[in-house]
Amino acid sequence: MENYKDVHFFHTTSQGNIYTMVELPLPNGSTKLLVASLKREIFCFEFQESPSGSLIPSSKEVSFTYIPNGAEIISMDAFNRSTTGIEFVIGITIIKNSSDAEGRLDTYLNIYSGEETEELNIENIAQSCLNVELSFIPYKLLHMYLVTFDEDKIINKEVVFVLSGSDNQIHIFRENNEEHNYKEIDNQEYFPEFTKTPSPVIWIDVYYTQDFSERITAFACECGYIKLMKIDVKTNKVVYNFSTRFGNYVSQVHISPEKDPPPEGLKLLTKTGFRDKRLNLVVVNTILPCLIFHDVLEYGLTNYSTLPRLSSISMLTCCEVNDIDFDGKKEILVGTNSEEILLYKRDLENVWWLEEIKKVTGPVLGIKCIDMTGDGIKDLVIQSMRGVQVLQHDQHFLQKILQNKIDNLTVPSISELNVE
Repeated sequence: MENYKDVHFFHTTSQGNIYTMVELPLPNGSTKLLVASLKREIFCFEFQESPSGSLIPSSKEVSFTYIPNGAEIISMDAFNRSTTGIEFVIGITIIKNSSDAEGRLDTYLNIYSGEETEELNIENIAQSCLNVELSFIPYKLLHMYLVTFDEDKIINKEVVFVLSGSDNQIHIFRENNEEHNYKEIDNQEYFPEFTKTPSPVIWIDVYYTQDFSERITAFACECGYIKLMKIDVKTNKVVYNFSTRFGNYVSQVHISPEKDPPPEGLKLLTKTGFRDKRLNLVVVNTILPCLIFHDVLEYGLTNYSTLPRLSSISMLTCCEVNDIDFDGKKEILVGTNSEEILLYKRDLENVWWLEEIKKVTGPVLGIKCIDMTGDGIKDLVIQSMRGVQVLQHDQHFLQKILQNKIDNLTVPSISELNVE
């Protein structure tokens, strides 16, 4: 990470948790961030263009309705419902003390949305709320596709909210357009992988194949139990089911393709098409070393590597998998509670080693590789207990990488072109 430089630090007045940072990708390629603190405050972070053309970091607090005084925010998630414009739907789970004398805790899933627009107006979205009362304490909130096939044709594809709870179950909330609300549906009808678990599910990750005919789901429970399943979406049947149990708390699981498909503009240059279907699963143990399970579609959970761990690190909290140095191989970034990011790389024999340790501004809660400014280069965004730190690649490093890639391009000879 020596080629990164700190460009800004967004301060938050109180800490969040591993579920309270969500990205809002915009059609122009840039990304806004929503980050919540436990004490009701939600901030929107972005880079805005100044009249001179330079990018200026900006942060503002957004007042979401139906989050009462004394409530705590547990988790957040968001997705863009529109394929052409901006129509974000934002989910926020909260917990608060009940008004009765029994000392109960009331929990809710608040869902905010607005009309489709050309520009994101987060304040308008924050004022339109659908409220779902919960009977359990919420944990991880995410969204995924509910896809229905008729033979080989997709007849319905919609986005639903998925929420794990203290009742050892995973709940699915689907929008009811006629009644203009969200209702919980039977997950076995559409998601057979979400059965009752031995303890609350801490993290869920889902990967769909390009044609949505298969879904790979991984989740980790509070007791250290993890499960990996492949679902045939057309028949809604479980193709395979692997599980194992670790002796400690697992904070995150992450499904990652061995190689990402090329950008849309480069697919025409690929004669044989993109065929790499290898998926890896990274498991972040809080105390034990992280594991990476290789090619899980072929080997399940039997072929794995252990990432080296420092004895000085007391707890591992999160991870991100991305090619941050543009060498064509993905690196693994692991966050710690000792205010450090661990960078892992691998050699030609697929042996992983600890390449670098970078000090950051606080105990790490989340890591994202996203394009904050819309320049086509992913930034490194780190959520800590003190705020959000943004790192960008050094411009001289980027120029060197770009020049090397241009030099390696093979341009066909004009005399070889057959123009009719």
